[in-house]
Amino acid sequence: MLLGLIGFAIVGLSLGLLGGGGSILAVPVLVYAMGLPAGIAVPMSLPVVGIAAAVGAWGRWRRGQLRLEVVAWFGITAMVTAFTAARLGSGIPDRPRLLLFVTVMLLAAAVMWYRSVRPAAEPTSPVERRPTRPFAIVPAAAAVGTLTGLVGVGGGFLMVPAMVGFLAMPMAEAAATSLAIIALNTLAAGAGWWGEVKLDWTLTATVTLAALLGMVVGTRLAPRFSSRTISRIFAVLLVLVGTFMVYEQLQ
Repeated sequence: MLLGLIGFAIVGLSLGLLGGGGSILAVPVLVYAMGLPAGIAVPMSLPVVGIAAAVGAWGRWRRGQLRLEVVAWFGITAMVTAFTAARLGSGIPDRPRLLLFVTVMLLAAAVMWYRSVRPAAEPTSPVERRPTRPFAIVPAAAAVGTLTGLVGVGGGFLMVPAMVGFLAMPMAEAAATSLAIIALNTLAAGAGWWGEVKLDWTLTATVTLAALLGMVVGTRLAPRFSSRTISRIFAVLLVLVGTFMVYEQLQ
């Protein structure tokens, strides 16, 4: 339990620092630290990550960092695909689900490392920002929703670079907007899982509190650290966890 709580504090910390990336650690913590099957860990991770992301998004919205029009366009597509994927994919056996999860985890590590090596240029003034282009971000939103529904991944590692690259959003705004979309996305995926599994709500509430603590700390520390350094650290962590998961599945 102690190891699991520490793991969820790291999940919240990552969400607060980067606006994504940390949610992908929630399922491994539940499976390997707390001994839950993947078919339970995925839906249990959704309210934990969603509540933590909502708290972080609220704090950043109060700072004026949230782009509500992007939340609307990105969120609608992601929520529809998340609900559909969760409803249709709830019967997937644990082994294929975990192998898919590991693939997504290693992809997330590669994306985060690439972002740290070649950071996107951020606009220096509001005039330089590009208008919201729904069709440019719909494919990324659909991919994020599908991953959330199937394996419980929030998708911030895809959303943040898509917003920075396609919409020229500053990193702070992209991270804040990503948190809001993750909150909506996990809500939709949770609705898709509703009635398919029975969760331990006491355990869910306990790990949620740990994630919220990490989120509060991460949100406060975010302005003090370089996103490039943090991205590299979490990329390495994801590779290590992913390698461990592959080893466990081969065993």
